[in-house]
Amino acid sequence: MGKVWHKWYDTQVPHSIYYPPSPLKDFFNYHAENTPDKAYLIINDITLSYAQSNGLARRFANALLGMGVGKGDRVALMAPNVPQYVIALQACFKIGAIVVPVNPLATPPEITHQLKDSGAETMVVMAVFAGGPVGILKAKASPLKRLVTFQVKSMPVEVEKADGVYDYDALIGAAQDAEPAVEVAWNDTALLQYTGGTTGVSKGCRLSNYNLVSIAYQDVGWFTPLFKPGELRSLAAIPVYHIFGFNCNVNVNLANGGTIILVPQPTPDNILDAINRHEPNFFAAVPTMIIGLNHHPETPKSKIRSIRGMISGSSPLAVEAMKTFEDLSGATIIEGYGMSETSNVLTCNPLFTKRKPGSVGLPWPDNDIKIVDLDTGTKELPLGEAGELIARGPTIMSEYWRNESESAIAIKDGWLYTGDIAYMDEEGYIFIVDRKKDMILSSGFNVYPRDIDEAMYTHPKVLRACSIGIPDEKRGESVKVFIVPKPGENITGDEVITYCKERLSAYKVPRFVELIDDLPLTAIGKPDRKALRQREMEKIGK
Repeated sequence: MGKVWHKWYDTQVPHSIYYPPSPLKDFFNYHAENTPDKAYLIINDITLSYAQSNGLARRFANALLGMGVGKGDRVALMAPNVPQYVIALQACFKIGAIVVPVNPLATPPEITHQLKDSGAETMVVMAVFAGGPVGILKAKASPLKRLVTFQVKSMPVEVEKADGVYDYDALIGAAQDAEPAVEVAWNDTALLQYTGGTTGVSKGCRLSNYNLVSIAYQDVGWFTPLFKPGELRSLAAIPVYHIFGFNCNVNVNLANGGTIILVPQPTPDNILDAINRHEPNFFAAVPTMIIGLNHHPETPKSKIRSIRGMISGSSPLAVEAMKTFEDLSGATIIEGYGMSETSNVLTCNPLFTKRKPGSVGLPWPDNDIKIVDLDTGTKELPLGEAGELIARGPTIMSEYWRNESESAIAIKDGWLYTGDIAYMDEEGYIFIVDRKKDMILSSGFNVYPRDIDEAMYTHPKVLRACSIGIPDEKRGESVKVFIVPKPGENITGDEVITYCKERLSAYKVPRFVELIDDLPLTAIGKPDRKALRQREMEKIGK
């Protein structure tokens, strides 16, 4: 029996998909064999074909084997969007090593936590970020035994010499260009994607080859109306160490066989330069990127109209920002929703049938969604009523790595409890209200920061906004909103409060307003409420 949301799928999008029971490496090898000369990786003026990339990946895979890295061993990768990261990723997939992506801006304690938790004995890092990992290696503060560093010509850095530190180029130069004879099964673990830690200690989401193949095929299925096999030219501005950047660039191209255009530093200038040089047709973005391009004076004169398909995620995109970018680019932006635990996208608006601004769209093929009560998590709620979103399907992680207690909380009877508050309308469209833990309880009312942020984004003087709850002896919590004005604009706290009073219920109106130069952002570029709350707690000595 079909789901109510299937009615609104674009006509070429399948309601259910066959997912080949093959490991990820089989897809990469297939493209390298069948389209060897096709561009696989592009960065600035450098292009690597599928054949060249596969040769490098084979060499590095054999180098890892020669160092004692085997199937099931964890290998941490720490770099921005550069070819060496993707090559190392494919090398790990070839030998069944489990990839542990690490944010290159992570602090030594954060890196140490991931290494200890994952048990990674090997790490691959861009030289400019190697200082912390070298210190960790020398201190023997983690399982780390070997560190492979690579240089980038534009940022050469001398790496401290130490036992266990190896050079990437030297290893590749001495290794064989032959496919490693390692059997990797479709259900073997491929990736430990660590959560951002916004709700506590960062946890490793255990994602299998099957999880990632499934979502790659869902990606391709959803965008079938726009892209034929091999046609994708994805603009990888979101970090590929993040599940969103990985899935919508590297992973989707394992199924499509297209080209990845890498942007290591995703500033508006660099994104526009990549667009003008290489004319991507697909762009997975976060709202801060879209807003930055909207306000860049060169965007109207750029080749922005090469983009045919866009997906925005990680945080809500204000309707006004969406409309502005669509007018500039001619592309339709579809908002999606997902998380590390779901291998990325779980729901998305369709391209053509009916897009609902403010909604994160419909469940993707073979995904099931329910909205349940916040107290027990067992009662399914009526359409239109907000509760916790739970999900099941082929892309859901099996568990948090070596964390039975958190796994038991997150997964019950095959359903993933996302911690997000949402509702489903009568047509099956999902609307995310807020994070369960971001909810502000003020005078007995549930206040969702997103409502306030959305109202502020309609103000003509506001560039960015982020709301949090702060302690209030009388109300429990009061709303405080942080505002980044648009360049050259002046706005006052009283003006903000008056504007909100005209658009929000009284209990949602902020009691406090702070004007700041910029918001703290997470690694993927969404406003960091946790950092703002922590700053406020430090102010009041709590």
